[in-house]
Amino acid sequence: MEIGYVLRRAWRITWQHEALWLFGVLIGPEMVSIPLGVSAGQWDRAVQELPLEVQTPILDFLGGPYLAMAVIALMLLGFVVSVGLSLASALGRAALVNQIRAAEEYGVVVLKGGWLAGTRHFWRVFLIRLLLGLPMGVVIVVGALPSLVARIVALLQEQPEVVFLGDLSTPLLELACLAPASCLAVLFSIPTGVMQRLAVRACVLESLDVRGGLVRAWELLRGQLGRLALVWLVLVLVGTGLLIVVGLPLLLVWLALLLAAWLVMFALPLLSVALTLGVGLLAWLVAVAILGVAETFVSAAWTLTYRELTGMGRTGEETEGSTAFAPTQG
Repeated sequence: MEIGYVLRRAWRITWQHEALWLFGVLIGPEMVSIPLGVSAGQWDRAVQELPLEVQTPILDFLGGPYLAMAVIALMLLGFVVSVGLSLASALGRAALVNQIRAAEEYGVVVLKGGWLAGTRHFWRVFLIRLLLGLPMGVVIVVGALPSLVARIVALLQEQPEVVFLGDLSTPLLELACLAPASCLAVLFSIPTGVMQRLAVRACVLESLDVRGGLVRAWELLRGQLGRLALVWLVLVLVGTGLLIVVGLPLLLVWLALLLAAWLVMFALPLLSVALTLGVGLLAWLVAVAILGVAETFVSAAWTLTYRELTGMGRTGEETEGSTAFAPTQG
């Protein structure tokens, strides 16, 4: 199998059609989670620096009955935002696949065409990702339940010895249950992640519904397991190399800026909070941009792989006499 062709062609598509990056950026926010890094000490010092007439309502709110309502409202807002980002990611994934095909077949990328394709297919892409993500979610929830129950029991009891046992048992339960569950979820994510890539392309490239896309993906995974495993492994190695070459220096810069913001806390607490939030936001924007470009390359590689395996053939720059995937009809 000439996987080199797939990687070379995916690289050319990524850098010759920068418009694709816009669809990749739609996927980035769902994949990026950067902690803001504001500590409780920073907040406390910042509040103490505020005028008394501002401090009083803040402290009253934190010690009042409305705090729980505010926390619940923020959790609901977070859920709504998470669903919105998942829908935007589904739109971006569908648009990427559609316009990567356009780049292959016509040599051009049309943003309007990608947007229309994304809006036409994003619900199916969203449902595919949701269904294939359920096994991992169930495993994580089951693994987290024992430690969560231990924390609740410890909080509800007033006897010091019970609280102590609850505090002691929680990390032990997390080590015994949550850690193995997380490892099992990672193992689940490998085949389900490949199936998700294939099913999305079945929906976009072959206009199949959710069930048809999942069936098509399972048939390809079962019949082309070795070739798909090789593609997955190569892309993981490429991603790891990118993480080391690009991500590590950016991580060190982020940590240095975050440390500088924390050091300012002792002299200017309000400025420290502002700098910390600004550094976190900047790191998030940079990570979204980089992952958007990286996802464009990965999506191109999987789309080309799908075309090869399903017999759609090559329409890009080919090497004469090369032995690539043996196409399978279906």
